[in-house]
Amino acid sequence: MARVCSFWGDWRKMKDTLEKAAKVIAKGGDWDRRNRLKVYQALSFLLVRDLQSASKLLVDGIATFSCTELCDYAEFITYAILTNLLYLPRTELKKNIIDGSEILQVSKEIPVVVKLANTLYDCDYKQFLHTLVELQPHLVANRYLQPHAGYILRELHVLAFQQFLDSYQSVTLESMAASFGVGIEFLDLQLSRFIAGGRLSAKIDKFGGVVETNRPDWKNASYRDMIQKGDLLLNRIQKLGRVVDL
Repeated sequence: MARVCSFWGDWRKMKDTLEKAAKVIAKGGDWDRRNRLKVYQALSFLLVRDLQSASKLLVDGIATFSCTELCDYAEFITYAILTNLLYLPRTELKKNIIDGSEILQVSKEIPVVVKLANTLYDCDYKQFLHTLVELQPHLVANRYLQPHAGYILRELHVLAFQQFLDSYQSVTLESMAASFGVGIEFLDLQLSRFIAGGRLSAKIDKFGGVVETNRPDWKNASYRDMIQKGDLLLNRIQKLGRVVDL
């Protein structure tokens, strides 16, 4: 049933089916069934664009993958690399992805994805952007990734920009554009969009042609988070109060 739901992209039915399967397996399933369930759950998370939840299950399943009825091993490794690039710390990325023995075994079958991971880890941002261009047709041609191709490419852009800016307190647009192999106007447009959307903690001094990082300290970030959650709680209490009054 889960395979049929996967084929038709019916993620709601697939979620219900996997929840029932998880309850049955929890009562006495063997390790093979548990590992297979993780793969099905990971792909169900891909369907709904929950890449972070999918990444954890995918990296756990690298050494135990056996669900060839869903996808081949190289395709599964592609999912594992792309999702974990967005969330794994550099140390774990090196251990589990860059130097992972299972991934190295299939690296010749998925050269573009492996190149993407290596260029990001090596901070070769120019080649990283070139590889993103090569990656795009592979995303569009994949049944699980095609609906989220634009989102994944955007997140990978943000990841590279953030990684680059983390090394500087301020950097000129000219220098950053040279590192990424793009024009200054294009870079300015991209950074402005991500900064305005709250995806990058930085600001652009257009007069001086400088990008300044703006990293909030832990206390201020925690304070703002507490205020936001407090406002949300008060709004909910007020709505509940109005319902009770009625």
